[in-house]
Amino acid sequence: MVQAHRFYRNFGLCGGSLWLVLAGAGYLAWALAMIHSATAMLLLATFVLAAVALFVSGFRLMFAIRRLPHEPQVRSVQRGLLARFAGIVAAEGIACFLVARACLRAHDWKLIVPLILVVVGLHFLPLARLFRVPRYYATGALFCVIPLITILAVPSSAHVGQAVTWIAFPTIACGVVAMATAAAGFAEVQSFLNELNLISPLAV
Repeated sequence: MVQAHRFYRNFGLCGGSLWLVLAGAGYLAWALAMIHSATAMLLLATFVLAAVALFVSGFRLMFAIRRLPHEPQVRSVQRGLLARFAGIVAAEGIACFLVARACLRAHDWKLIVPLILVVVGLHFLPLARLFRVPRYYATGALFCVIPLITILAVPSSAHVGQAVTWIAFPTIACGVVAMATAAAGFAEVQSFLNELNLISPLAV
């Protein structure tokens, strides 16, 4: 019988990592499609294959966790986690809306994507504490630092292929960070399952 906190932590970590695969792949696909060069299309195909492999592995892990006999979680604890998670996501959505609106009012639409990525990065910080996943601190920091360095170091008129660099570079870099974070999450869940000797190791 698996303890409730271990079961729900790993189940949630697996679900969160699946979402990060989808988000990271979406970032990469959008930015590389905008660049629209031969190299970008090759990278896009590579990342799509990697995302599919990660997603399949993660889905198998989640299915394995679902079958584990486990203690039930205290209902009040579950409601508390869900409420705090919903609050963080709602704050993120409102902040993204306000950032986009401020950029449009300032007539600087090129700032919308990098600054929204910063907002996404900031939302990882409370999630790291809420779900006790320390690597989310590093993920959040990278989501903040990469766009800000791009804005400070690259002229707003710069392009890579057919895409604005301020938009394409941080989106691609943050997409890679998201997928790497997901892979690390799956590896942690796999280690948990390996301890229980329930399924064979997966390459994730």
